[in-house]
Amino acid sequence: MKEVKFVKLRKFIKGKGFAAALVLSISAVGVSAYFAYNGAVSRLSEGGDNPDFNQNVVGVENPQSGVPRDDENTPSRTEYALEQIPPDEQEANQFVRPQSPKLMPVEGNITNPFSNGELVKSNTLGVWRTHDAVDIAAALGAEVKAMQKGTVSEVYSNAMWGICITIDHGDGVVSSYMGLDKDVKVEAGNPVEAGDVIALVGNTAEAEIADPPHLHFAVKRNDVWVDPIAYIEGNLE
Repeated sequence: MKEVKFVKLRKFIKGKGFAAALVLSISAVGVSAYFAYNGAVSRLSEGGDNPDFNQNVVGVENPQSGVPRDDENTPSRTEYALEQIPPDEQEANQFVRPQSPKLMPVEGNITNPFSNGELVKSNTLGVWRTHDAVDIAAALGAEVKAMQKGTVSEVYSNAMWGICITIDHGDGVVSSYMGLDKDVKVEAGNPVEAGDVIALVGNTAEAEIADPPHLHFAVKRNDVWVDPIAYIEGNLE
């Protein structure tokens, strides 16, 4: 009996009946999957079975509270971010800090340029030495102005350079004004802005007394003499 049933089953598998049954089974699975997918999409689009579903969805036209909109009446994201920083900390968070203006302390021709370490002969002393400043021709009594915003660090008299003023501009920059008239307009500790009158051109520099009236003007950056003209014009490396 068992042998007969096995023979019938083998004939069924080899025949067309088995192929038809297999096709019907695969079709049934495909149709079931299709209706299940459509049902899921429909529930999602209608909010699903969860009545709170739509309350959890935020559209692009419904921004979260407290976030500024990108319109002309709203500050930029950078400005908005800065508003959240205490005023005393905002400067430290700026990527670029604006520099104060720089200008020549007197108007005139350069009669003796910065030698950049090269030796030049002094007309007064008759010796070869570096000239670590620029000499700017100016009439006696001409106003001498602060090169840049800063604080007067020293007012003093030097045996070779006469009446001198130094100004600390911060960031390691110090300017010096030498050979001045005794009528000094500032004193140590005074804050100055670029263009403030600090003194008058004089003839007190014994080291250059043989030269026509001028201002001996020097600049140091990080304790190194640099070309004052290049510094003012922003051409230093």
